Amino acid sequence: MRLKSILATLVASATLIAATAATAAPYKLVGSYQRSSSGTLSSLMFKAGAAQGCPGPTYTQPCFNPAGPSPGGAWTATNGVATEIIAAGQPTWDWNGSTLTATGLFWQAGSISSNPNGTIVIGDRFTNFTITPGTTTTTGATYECREGTFLESVNANGCLNIDQGADFTDNSSAVYNVGASANCVNRTVGGDDVDTGPPRGLFTAVAGGGCDAVDGSIDFYNVVPNPRFLILATAPAIVVNAGDCYMFGRNGLTPGPSPCAADIALVGVSYLILAPDVDTDSDGVIDALDNCSARSNATQVDSDADGVGNRCDGDFNNNSVVNSQDYVLFRQQLGQPSVAPTYNKADINANGVVNSQDYVLFRGLLGSSPATESGLCNATWPCPVNP
Repeated sequence: MRLKSILATLVASATLIAATAATAAPYKLVGSYQRSSSGTLSSLMFKAGAAQGCPGPTYTQPCFNPAGPSPGGAWTATNGVATEIIAAGQPTWDWNGSTLTATGLFWQAGSISSNPNGTIVIGDRFTNFTITPGTTTTTGATYECREGTFLESVNANGCLNIDQGADFTDNSSAVYNVGASANCVNRTVGGDDVDTGPPRGLFTAVAGGGCDAVDGSIDFYNVVPNPRFLILATAPAIVVNAGDCYMFGRNGLTPGPSPCAADIALVGVSYLILAPDVDTDSDGVIDALDNCSARSNATQVDSDADGVGNRCDGDFNNNSVVNSQDYVLFRQQLGQPSVAPTYNKADINANGVVNSQDYVLFRGLLGSSPATESGLCNATWPCPVNP
């Protein structure tokens, strides 16, 4: 298999971003996805927090969350790329309606089966970059490609885009940021290595000015219309009314029919998703990913997995309103066990016991419609719109 095919299947970088704004506004990166030429959907790892896509086990985006439960805090891989990403931190993100600006260091990497503890395929290291879809331009302060360990096992190098030849040894090298240009790469193919295409760079470019031709890692020049997210993709409109369907792992998360198609992106498309950095209840989880966006619930406990956190969900008979019928059901649970991580649905504050504290909180929910209090889309359709 040629290296280009391997990379198309396993490595293509992605950039997703949502909402529109007239002036620069802060955003959070919540997803980085890639779809191979075979149609397989996978995700890239990046360091993040609970507000950035990995607050609990219902989220399968393999970002690193230093404070959250699995899979958010699951990285134990000892390979160099993953370890360095964990230590790296995250940039700030801003969108002004036409240009996405990332300030600081951004690292992400692809792994086998989107497993954050799996074998790393390839990683990208960026500092201070911008993407302007309308003019199809990208700028950056620095870029460097870091090779994982997988492609060597198939006698290839993805950063250099070479076949290692009969000796199964990497005899080639590359110098990045030549002449202080973030997209200027000088590659040297040595030994019996075979050139299988341009080396990986910041954005796709032809050779010139002392720089080699490069395959871009962030060629995201298509803004996909979406009411909740800013989505930048490598191809035009991917799916209509996708909402949270763009968030990897959302399909089939709730009982019953899902509005999300099993495959949400075109074959070969990569994309980034960002959401407005708005946290109405100040619980550390941005509204777009908060299953109870108006009432503080940092743990995001959702005992019945309906997309509404316990803190907002007193609808125990699932008839879409919290009323006297639910009160009867709540009283039956007083004093009953509530065990982590799922907890008892009536344990509204998820402290491990159904007691008088939950009774007070339940009374505050009477008359509410829980589905409208979740920022997620798996309980409502169409999706709520972010501020």
